[in-house]
Amino acid sequence: MIKKLFYSICWQLSKALNIKSINKNLAILNLENNYLKIRENNENNLILFGRKVFSQSDEDGIIDEIFKRISTKSKYFVEIGVQDGKECNTTNLLLQNWKGIWIEKDRKFAEAAKKNFEKFSESIKVINEGANIDNIDALITSNIGNDVKNTEVDLLSIDIGLNNFHVLKAITSIKPRVIVTEYNAKFGPIINWVAEYDDTKEWDNSDYFGASFNAYCKMLSDKDYHLVSCNITGVNCFFVRKDLLNDKFEKDHDLINLYQPARYNLIKAFEPDLKIRI
Repeated sequence: MIKKLFYSICWQLSKALNIKSINKNLAILNLENNYLKIRENNENNLILFGRKVFSQSDEDGIIDEIFKRISTKSKYFVEIGVQDGKECNTTNLLLQNWKGIWIEKDRKFAEAAKKNFEKFSESIKVINEGANIDNIDALITSNIGNDVKNTEVDLLSIDIGLNNFHVLKAITSIKPRVIVTEYNAKFGPIINWVAEYDDTKEWDNSDYFGASFNAYCKMLSDKDYHLVSCNITGVNCFFVRKDLLNDKFEKDHDLINLYQPARYNLIKAFEPDLKIRI
């Protein structure tokens, strides 16, 4: 009886793993087809440089390519919403000798991030606080490194769900050279939509969060930033400060052409095969 149960469990696990492998392979094929279409139109498109090191999907490669084109200045980042740090947009930079701060609201995630990156304690500071429109500037200015206060933050990344747009808009204490923010691809490239601000609520895993692509482009253009790319999964968009744009970026294109629809199924193509360990 025990042996029969054991074999049954093993069979079920094998079946589940096979399905997972099939789904991942299908996602990879779909990913390559999308890359092929993009490459036919523009071989210099930042999406084509996408790759995963520690990001959720292809953000790491796009960020690396942006800084290859504009260079770095402080090699300092601020990321808001990192969970345990193993899959976020700045861990790849941390391992390239950058420094910065992580702001994470969830206590368990923040503690896990501190533990996971204990050997990088001189380079990364984890702040266990919830970012809102009233405290975000104070959180940044009171925790940013003294060595970067007189220069520029190279990168700001933010992914905090429901109130993402409002908190990003409220940041005035720094003028980062590059901004990475999630956007809500549901609304397409034209609709100007923003979720109502409510600091008492958390994202409920629905499609009601943040703001539309158009809303971010308008708000950040007013802050003197220019959209240079979205990522292939339609989750994040990337902005470069306008004074840093050079001939390696297209300045006069229709921003709608850079919009990417939600392809959340492609995230499976980037799922790690092995357990992530720092």
